[in-house]
Amino acid sequence: MKRSLIFILSLCLAVVVFTAGNNGKGAQRAQKGATLPAWSEGYLDIHTISTGRGECLFFILPDGTTMVVDAGEFSREGKKHKNVLQRPNAQTRPTKVFADYIRHFMPKNRDAIDYFNLSHFHMDHMGNLEKEYEHFAEGNYTLTGVMALYHHVPFLEINDRAYGAYDSLKVKAMSVGGTEHYKRFIEYNKAKNGLKATRFELGAVNQFALKYNAKAYPNFRIDNICSNGYVWLDGKAKDVYAGKRDNLRENAASCGFVVRYGEFDFLTAGDIGDYHDLEYYVSLAAGDVDAVKAHHHLSPHSMSRKAMEPLKAENMVVTSFYVREIQPDKSKFGYLNELGCNIFCTSVGESLLEQYPTEYAACKATSGHIVIRVAPKGKKYWIYTLDDSNSEYRVKDIHGPYKCK
Repeated sequence: MKRSLIFILSLCLAVVVFTAGNNGKGAQRAQKGATLPAWSEGYLDIHTISTGRGECLFFILPDGTTMVVDAGEFSREGKKHKNVLQRPNAQTRPTKVFADYIRHFMPKNRDAIDYFNLSHFHMDHMGNLEKEYEHFAEGNYTLTGVMALYHHVPFLEINDRAYGAYDSLKVKAMSVGGTEHYKRFIEYNKAKNGLKATRFELGAVNQFALKYNAKAYPNFRIDNICSNGYVWLDGKAKDVYAGKRDNLRENAASCGFVVRYGEFDFLTAGDIGDYHDLEYYVSLAAGDVDAVKAHHHLSPHSMSRKAMEPLKAENMVVTSFYVREIQPDKSKFGYLNELGCNIFCTSVGESLLEQYPTEYAACKATSGHIVIRVAPKGKKYWIYTLDDSNSEYRVKDIHGPYKCK
C-alpha cells in the first residue's frame, strides 16, 4: 500500500515537472527537436513561413479563424543579387511549401482559409509570372503565388488595397502583368467558386472578424491602420502623400494592420518605408507593440530609429530572399538591440554569416520558420524557430515566455 502511494505521488510530481518544463498545457508543450504542437483554442499563432522565395504569414486567431497575408513566389535569380538557398529544396515550389505548412497547422476539420490579405502588388508578395509555371486556361491566369496557393488550399475571402478601383488606385512600380492575372483570378473564382472579394478598409476594426466564437474573445480585434499612402490616425485618415501623390510607389501603398489580443499587439504593414515619414505615422497609429514584422525586409529605408521609438517593439521578424547586406540591413542591428528589440530572420545567406559573424550574432535567428504563439488572454507569448529543411516542423529554438506590455 505504501509503495503504491509513493508510486502515485512520484507520478504526479513527474507530471507537474513535465508541464512546468514545457511552458504550460496543450499547444504550449513545445520541446527542442520535436515537432511544434498544434494550435489549440484560445491561443493566437502567427507563423512566418520560410521558403527563401517570397513572403507569407499565416495566422490562427483565438477561436480558430484563419488568415493568410501574402503568398510571394519566384524562381528566377535576382538581377542584381544572388538568391539565398531555397527552402526546403530547389525542387519544391514555394506555394506548395505554404500549402503543406498551412494544412499541417490548420485547426482540425477546416479545409479552407477564412481570409486572405494581399499587402501590395509585388512578386515577392503575390507571385511572379515565371515561364515554367502552369497557365490555368479556363480562368486565363498563371498559377503563381496567391493564385497557386488558392488551388492548393482555397480561401473564402480575398482582400487587397485596391479591389474595385484598380485603375484609380494604380501607382508607380505596381506589378502590372501579375496584377492583370490576379484580377482575372478573382473574377473567375467569384463566379465559379463563390470567392468573396473586398477592398481593405482603412480604419476598420471588424473587417477581419472572428468567425467561430467571437463572443468568447472580446479582447481580440484587428485594426486596419494604413493603405495607399494613408494612415488612420486619431480617428481619421491622414494623407501622408498630400500634394505628393505622383511620388507614391507600390511599396509605400502597402496595407497594414495591428493584431490586438489582450495585452499583446503585433504590427505588419507589407513593404512600407520611411518615405515622407510614412512608417513613423504608422508607428504612431499602431502605438506600443510587442512584436512587428519588419517593413520591406529591413531595408535601409525601413524601421528607422524614429519609427521604432513609438513602437517599443521587443521582437522583430524579418523576411529576406537575397544574399544582400541591406536586406536585412546589418547596420541596423546595433540600434535595434540598443532599443531592446530582438531580431529573428527567416533567411540570411551563409556567405554573409561567414563574412560578418559578429554582426549577425546580434540576431536571435538567421534561418527557419518563425512562430509567435500567444497564450490565452494575451498576457504572455513565446517565439519558436522551426527547421525549414523538411516538412517535420521541428523546433530549433524556444524564446520566452515574453510578458505582453
